[in-house]
Amino acid sequence: MDYKATQWRKALERRGWKRLDKYRLPNELIEFHIIHKGRLYSGRCIGAHPIGDTTQPGSIAYVIGRRDLMTEGVWRRAMNQQGELGMIERRWSQ
Repeated sequence: MDYKATQWRKALERRGWKRLDKYRLPNELIEFHIIHKGRLYSGRCIGAHPIGDTTQPGSIAYVIGRRDLMTEGVWRRAMNQQGELGMIERRWSQ
């Protein structure tokens, strides 16, 4: 496990985010941040029904569903439940 990634996750948890591999995702709009293979994925989706195929790398369902491949991940209920769905990917550097 990457120590800096764990520190990053714990800092977000202190601000109200929840650990992705510890809680069941709700059937409502969530915001998430996930470190996966050195990349940081951030976005919004319906927690219980992420967009895409869990076998298709790069889809939201793959990033959220393949918890065995993720380094760290957090989520929270989106404040704006009518917000836009989607995900961005960027290099994670800490």
